[in-house]
Amino acid sequence: MRVWETPTRRILLGALLVELFVAADVGSLAAQSLTSGSLRGTVQSSSGDPLSGVSLSVEGRGGAVLKSLETDSKGGFRVALLVPGSYALLAEQAGYQPVRLSGIVVVAGTATTVTVALERRPPPITSVSERNSAGARAGGSSGPVLSGAALEAFDRPRDAAGSARDVSTLINPGDGRTGLAIGAQGLPASFSRLYADGVLETLLRHPALRAEPAGSPLFQRDALNQIQFLGAAADLEWRGTPGTIAALQTRGSGRRFSFAPYGTFASSKLGGNSQDNFGDSTASSFQVGAVLSGAIVPDTAHVLVRVDYASLEQPGAAPWVHDSSRYAGSTVSLRETLPRIGTESFHTGLAPYTASVVRRRKGGSGEGRLDWQIARSSSLLLRLGYASWTEDAPQLGADLFGGAATSLKARDISAAATVTSSGTDLANELRAGFSAARREWKQSGFAGTILAADAVALGTSPLFPATFDTKAVDLSDALQYTRARHQIKGGAALNLLNYQQDYRFGALGRYLFGDLDRFGAAQGTFFQTVGTAAAPRFTVTEPGLFLQDTYELAPDFQLLAGVRYETQVLPKNKLSSDTVWRHATGIATDFLPKDRKGFSPRAGFVWNVQNRGEWVVRGSGGLYHGDIEPSLFAEAITFSGGSTVRRGLGAFPSWPAVPDASLAPSVGKRLTLFSDTYRAPRSAKFDFGVSRALIGGTTLAVAGSYGHTDYLLRRVDLNRAATSSRRTQEGRPVYGSLVQQGGLVSAAPESNRRFEDFDLVSALEPTGFADHYEVTALLEHQVAAGLSVSASYTYSKTTDNLVGSLQADPADQLNPFAEGLPGGGDWSDGRSDLDVPHRAAARAEYRSPGKTPVVLGARWRWRSGLPYTPGFRAGVDLNGDGAGDNDPVYVDQDVASRLSTAGCTATAAGSFAERNSCREKGVQALDLRLAIGLPLAVGGGGRLYATLDAFNVVSS
Repeated sequence: MRVWETPTRRILLGALLVELFVAADVGSLAAQSLTSGSLRGTVQSSSGDPLSGVSLSVEGRGGAVLKSLETDSKGGFRVALLVPGSYALLAEQAGYQPVRLSGIVVVAGTATTVTVALERRPPPITSVSERNSAGARAGGSSGPVLSGAALEAFDRPRDAAGSARDVSTLINPGDGRTGLAIGAQGLPASFSRLYADGVLETLLRHPALRAEPAGSPLFQRDALNQIQFLGAAADLEWRGTPGTIAALQTRGSGRRFSFAPYGTFASSKLGGNSQDNFGDSTASSFQVGAVLSGAIVPDTAHVLVRVDYASLEQPGAAPWVHDSSRYAGSTVSLRETLPRIGTESFHTGLAPYTASVVRRRKGGSGEGRLDWQIARSSSLLLRLGYASWTEDAPQLGADLFGGAATSLKARDISAAATVTSSGTDLANELRAGFSAARREWKQSGFAGTILAADAVALGTSPLFPATFDTKAVDLSDALQYTRARHQIKGGAALNLLNYQQDYRFGALGRYLFGDLDRFGAAQGTFFQTVGTAAAPRFTVTEPGLFLQDTYELAPDFQLLAGVRYETQVLPKNKLSSDTVWRHATGIATDFLPKDRKGFSPRAGFVWNVQNRGEWVVRGSGGLYHGDIEPSLFAEAITFSGGSTVRRGLGAFPSWPAVPDASLAPSVGKRLTLFSDTYRAPRSAKFDFGVSRALIGGTTLAVAGSYGHTDYLLRRVDLNRAATSSRRTQEGRPVYGSLVQQGGLVSAAPESNRRFEDFDLVSALEPTGFADHYEVTALLEHQVAAGLSVSASYTYSKTTDNLVGSLQADPADQLNPFAEGLPGGGDWSDGRSDLDVPHRAAARAEYRSPGKTPVVLGARWRWRSGLPYTPGFRAGVDLNGDGAGDNDPVYVDQDVASRLSTAGCTATAAGSFAERNSCREKGVQALDLRLAIGLPLAVGGGGRLYATLDAFNVVSS
């Protein structure tokens, strides 16, 4: 059953919050920081001559003056250590028309450059000319930036991760799931990292699904200043990751009191699709929340508090409404026949699994931030947040199970402290953070059951039950020294992660039946992993050091070069040695992976042509080291000798109960071990970009990147039987004795194993790679009143040899041609599971001026479909390797014609279909918004709006 987002409409009563930013005068050092930026530029006459002594005022979004200064003898100015966000700059000089430049975006780790032109004007002067300019960003890392109006929630989930929908460089899910992304930089989402205020945070959903998008409910967009998505982070202070960094900058309080409440209500009754809401659920949802901020001690201590609660419902599509099948020699309705078989053959009601599922999410979060100027040159930031929520029928992965009778109980905690000190030549930032996350995946249904011929799933997904618990301490310190044209920065970091995982794929068991007739007769196969050992808990230590120099080769040209060293230290004595396996094969199961070769050199340049903030050219390159995902290390502990597998083939009259040992006996241990050739994942990344800032707040940018990642872990079955001469007439290797039961084909238990005391023995070998090319074009036009537009398009190409990146079953991650194709070659080397070549995102908003403004908004996103391998239905294991979803079809003339008609990549007749040679249809969605400003005010001078959102007006 595929579940898609259904169109809903929402009525929102909220408030626009007047955001104020504090920029403390902490010395003259232009510090390059992960959490602050700078603003610089030139004021000149209309003829291009520099103007000295011009009075400048840096204003926050609420109009408050945050900084006053004058231009120097060359008309230049610079404001350091600005909190990321949107600003305005007012320029005034006697005899000239004053100009206010609005929409200036300051980005963390960068210097935003603007040029202001003043025209001579005789007195009296009674007005200020309003202009727009986002400015050009120089220095720091390139990547999409969301700030100001782009952060306003255009989704029911209001967390920071949902903003990924406005970014084309990320691969977003297309099936209703919410979260950061399913992939980026050609790699699954598990390789990406989340930072808040420079502190590493936790992204957690279900680690067994490496491409499962994870949300960030602790960080709501109405309490954020900015979000950056960094593919190649040149600054060495960023720790290495082969994926993407999502860097959040939380919002501090302003000087004035501000109170911004909101409330939303949504219902399918306001507009929905009956096919997607077959159960006629109201799907009523509501959200309430508020942000309160203000000064405790004026100009010294400021506090911001945010709270929210949400109850969200999403109706799922009704399963099998138009599907038919064959049963007892007749054509029957799947939706009607399945419950009848359940009642007549097994005395079991199946109504929960044949009804439309309504997914529910309930919970709330709170967050507080204190900014304290403890001295003229020192400041303190304290942040604390908590989130707790539950989900009924949560959507997990893209398998056949609809989620009935399952739930999720989740909790997140985050705390951070940052002390910033700055002087004329030295600056230091000390950060400390603590984060904790817990996910309890629960179920109340029976063992997962799949009918292969009909692509039907009942019961509970093999991903349940599961519990994941993490606690992390993150410490870092960065010291900067500026001398002449050099800005030297060095520091250290330490991350301590305590991780616990209680999960075994198939712990409840999994039934496979060929078709309705075999289901009615209870003839099929059964599989279950069984373990008695306690859930593994361990602590991982990750220290790191870095040193870099940013050299100003010319006033408009900067070079950056440096090196970072980091490593991962795993605990000893956690992996057990299986003496039987070692005696039989000579391979140890307790090898502890380690790699001390974690040196990461990086270099980059920024050319701000003539220092005018119009043309900016940038580029960077370097190495980025990854680490072992803690979920894989936990799997190795779990399956290091204490877990066994039960398998059965034949009749199971006790369905849906788990069969006894006579029908499904234990067939041996399941093991997972690390290869003694282990190397830490390593990614070489290079990027190059050009941007042009135009008059009126318009920015054009084009950027390209290339990344090659190697030493990625691949799963190899060391206990798979030798093929010897067992091959089909097409040349497909067969590893066991095949048994067909209707539409189900499987290997007889133990027939595909080398050693009878063991089942699947997974070796995690560092032989994987990924190549990724990407080009992105961006157009932005941001104004305070009028039409604002943001649009981006990304083209990418990804190849790798990582089979089953989107699969949860370890067996489906195996290469079906482990010894190579019959004619030679590696079948796994080809198009990536995450190769999505075309992605586009656009957002437009018109805001009228006046006391009762009207806002019209639209957001559209589109991407290519995910690739897939033309093969067989789940449960058809033609090579008998124990995996029912990894065998490609053999291409004869008839199949070649069918594949060509379906638009698949051409595969020569007489060979096996290439990996991922077909592609799903593209996915798109269009959302609309109408907001009307009401003649009412809230605390801090904000405005009250009534907003109507329509989601998925056009969708696929």
